[in-house]
Parts: sequence; structure tokens; C-alpha cells
Amino acid sequence: MWDIADGWIWALVIVGGPLLIGIFMAVYSRRRRLTRTEQKVSDEVAHKNWGKEQIR
Repeated sequence: MWDIADGWIWALVIVGGPLLIGIFMAVYSRRRRLTRTEQKVSDEVAHKNWGKEQIR
């Protein structure tokens, strides 16, 4: 029924899953960064809207 391979498979799933997700997120987020102009506009809009958001 249970053999030692099952433990190794679950260990790979538990350790490897989050590791692969982390690598994917790091690569994807590095690829799509805001340019300086986009960052400046984003900062200006955030500054204008500071404290104006309404919570329902």
C-alpha cells in the first residue's frame, strides 16, 4: 500500500509547488515593471486620491 516513494512524491509537491510559483512570479513581475513616466503618473494619481476612497 504505502511505500517510501509516496513520501518523496509528497515532499516534492509540498516543497516544489511553492518554489515554482515563486520563480514564476519573480520572472513575470520583473518582465512588467512600470517605466519612469508611468511610475510618475501613478504616484501623482495616488497622491491626488489619498484619503478620498470610500469603504462600503
